[in-house]
Amino acid sequence: SFMAADEGAISTKVYHSVNMGILVLTPMAFALAPSKWVLPVDLALGLALPLHMHIGMNYVITDYSKKFLGLSRGTCQVAMVGVTGMTVLGLTNLNLRGPGITETIKSLWYHPSNRP
Repeated sequence: SFMAADEGAISTKVYHSVNMGILVLTPMAFALAPSKWVLPVDLALGLALPLHMHIGMNYVITDYSKKFLGLSRGTCQVAMVGVTGMTVLGLTNLNLRGPGITETIKSLWYHPSNRP
């Protein structure tokens, strides 16, 4: 299930597949920007990054939620679903209404007088 995203062979396979997708999409996004072709890549990254984060953090939750936080695994997993959902919404908003993920990251290296 999405809540227990670290359980089963399918989750592990999805995690590794998404990881490979991110490895391909990230340099592609920077190579395409700025152009109209970067939007589909940014939208894909806007889903792939939170999914990768969600599955990976579920591994951490399984290992450490009770030991260090004193919280049940289920409570932490519910919170993680909320964090993942908000991350997807935020990145989608950035991609559709703002400059996009790639241009936002690239702007970290712009000098204030050279901003597009």
